[in-house]
Amino acid sequence: MWRRRCRQTRFGRACRSGLELATASGRVLRAVSPHLDDAVLSCGLLLAGNPGSRVTTVFASGPARVDPLTEWDRASRLFRDGDDVMSARRSEEARAAAVLGVLSQPLEFWDAQYRFDERFGYRGPTGQDLLDAVERELARVAAADPVDAWLIPLGLGHDDHRISAQAAMAVAMKSGVDVYVYQELPYALESAVEVGEQLGALGSMGLRCVADSSLRWCEERSLKREAVMCYRSQRRALGRRARLAIRGPERVARIDPT
Repeated sequence: MWRRRCRQTRFGRACRSGLELATASGRVLRAVSPHLDDAVLSCGLLLAGNPGSRVTTVFASGPARVDPLTEWDRASRLFRDGDDVMSARRSEEARAAAVLGVLSQPLEFWDAQYRFDERFGYRGPTGQDLLDAVERELARVAAADPVDAWLIPLGLGHDDHRISAQAAMAVAMKSGVDVYVYQELPYALESAVEVGEQLGALGSMGLRCVADSSLRWCEERSLKREAVMCYRSQRRALGRRARLAIRGPERVARIDPT
């Protein structure tokens, strides 16, 4: 079995194989993350095994002043009414990405907790218009910054996840490179039924999920823990669910169009 070790790179620490074989070389992946933490929680070890990859976070914005704080923001015990919460969270993700040796690419779409609360004055797209806007923005990012493969969420647990998954799939399947789907943690550990439903939905679209032994993973789970710990404003609200994500298996499969 190949042993992988961590070493210092210009992006931070990342895991590399001791064998310099073409089949073991890392690829630049674009991990589409619905929120500022999902990709790292769900596939941090895979990202660390492919240094230089991108974490493109869709719903990474919100009001410049959150007043009053939402229930989720207040649960962090870090913010006060009127703080720029999402700016702080984008900084957390940048630090987490640096730990894994990847790059953070936040987009400007508002998190659902702010879109659906009229107190914050959201005036952006909703419904199908929002899905179309996310697809256009991902297509723009893809054209400006090509990658070797896409890594997209299955679409579990939250409307923002489903929007991100649908839009990313529409763009990725036209890219001409490998497309992988990851099961979001901790949602995948909490609802096997929903995982089955989403996999079934892919099957109904003529898409099959298959194992791919060419994927390169990092074995240093402590590195993933270090990255997750960067999300200081999320950890308290996530509680034991963050620990589940750190310890749980990262489930990733390649999309095979049938």
